[in-house]
Amino acid sequence: MRKLVVFVMLMTCVISAQAQWKVTPEAGMNVTKYKGDAAKVGFKAGAAVSYTFGSGWFSLQSGLYYVRRGKGLSSYSEIYGIKDFDVEGIRHRSQKEHREYIQLPILARFDWQVSKDVRLHLAVGPYLAVGLGGKVTYEESDYSLKGKLPYNKEISYNPFNPGQGYAVAPRFDWGATIEAGIEVKRVAFKVGYDLGIDKQYKGYAYNIGLNYHTASFTLGYTF
Repeated sequence: MRKLVVFVMLMTCVISAQAQWKVTPEAGMNVTKYKGDAAKVGFKAGAAVSYTFGSGWFSLQSGLYYVRRGKGLSSYSEIYGIKDFDVEGIRHRSQKEHREYIQLPILARFDWQVSKDVRLHLAVGPYLAVGLGGKVTYEESDYSLKGKLPYNKEISYNPFNPGQGYAVAPRFDWGATIEAGIEVKRVAFKVGYDLGIDKQYKGYAYNIGLNYHTASFTLGYTF
């Protein structure tokens, strides 16, 4: 029993000696496309933390990021008040939205040493995210053809806590992510791609699926 304990302790020391921690603060932009909505530019900032084993080709990578994802401006117009070939007016509606999250990736990372100062990597795995806040802006305008004054209404609310009468976005979000990057000495450039799988709104059973795609581009420095 003692020999087993000593062996486990020695192996732990060897693994710890061969492993290496790396921290990479990074920031950049992203582009999100929700299903049925226009794409919107946002941002991503945070730090990756990786734990490298053995010779350095395999790592476990996580980190914490502040991410803004959004829906671009969508709008449409319709004719209302149609009766006996007569039209009362035209109604125009538009909406845009952004959501802010704290995001935690859990990735398996594979590295390739291209030259003395250049490394390439590929990382894949799931991510978890918690919504912090956001804003939905809805605007409606009526233009009467009967001489009435135009009517305009604009409403803004938090998508995670909008109040009565509006769809509620779930605060918890999850999905899959893939990341590719290049490090030149300590400077790192990364391209990430997130696939959002969780529901866009609470209470919609059919909403599970690939609900959005986010491509991100960040620049960082590795310590």
